[in-house]
Amino acid sequence: MVSGTRVRAMADHGRTWTDGDLVAAVAAARSWRGVLRSLGLSATSSAAIRSVRGHADRLGLDTSHFTGQRRWTETQLAEAVAHARSWTAVAERLGLAGGSSAALLRGHALRLGLDVGHLAGRTPAVEPQPPATAAPDLAHLPRAGALLAAAWFTLAGYDVSWPLEPCRYDLVVVRAGVVARVQVKTTRWRRHGSWVVTISSTPGPRRVYDPEDIDWFFVIDGDLRHYLVPVAAVGGMHELTLNAYERYVVPRDPAT
Repeated sequence: MVSGTRVRAMADHGRTWTDGDLVAAVAAARSWRGVLRSLGLSATSSAAIRSVRGHADRLGLDTSHFTGQRRWTETQLAEAVAHARSWTAVAERLGLAGGSSAALLRGHALRLGLDVGHLAGRTPAVEPQPPATAAPDLAHLPRAGALLAAAWFTLAGYDVSWPLEPCRYDLVVVRAGVVARVQVKTTRWRRHGSWVVTISSTPGPRRVYDPEDIDWFFVIDGDLRHYLVPVAAVGGMHELTLNAYERYVVPRDPAT
């Protein structure tokens, strides 16, 4: 016969266990997966873990004895930190060894908000901050060009593929059944007030591109403006003075 308490629990969003079952499972288990197994639930269900943890929080249940894959509890870590004078000593008190163990313990101590200022000056590493001078540098534009082009095509709704072997094109882009081969070019060179880009290729004697090789040039100039130029418009040319190709400028944000 099913008790009235269990009937009410089953009616509570389909639960098949009571608050009392949860209290007993949490007290006996050493991990949330152990709790789920005790309650007859799938130990790999993220939804079940969320539900059980929510009810445990509602009941104010103590889970400081949970160790998961660890061999020590949060209470044991707190006691080791309080009585040790170095991270090595903390690890030894917990039956651990090695520098990697100390790094792991520092992370858990930070999460728990433990006072570690007395541990021989070996305080947890401060989260690295980006340099104050970090900024885009055109020196990296040749390396970034294909990535910028791929991002632009992706934002514009294309599927983007990278050739597995060296080819005359850098990207293959597809949208609405149309496939295009794209060669990416960048420039940091100005002449007579205009950016100038070389669109022929090396090694060896410079080779021009034609419609047999690619469909579009995607050009990025030193102002980070983007141009999408059909190869048919520039076939046989070695370089472009970009002031003459303003009609091919595309927005860096395709949504605009």
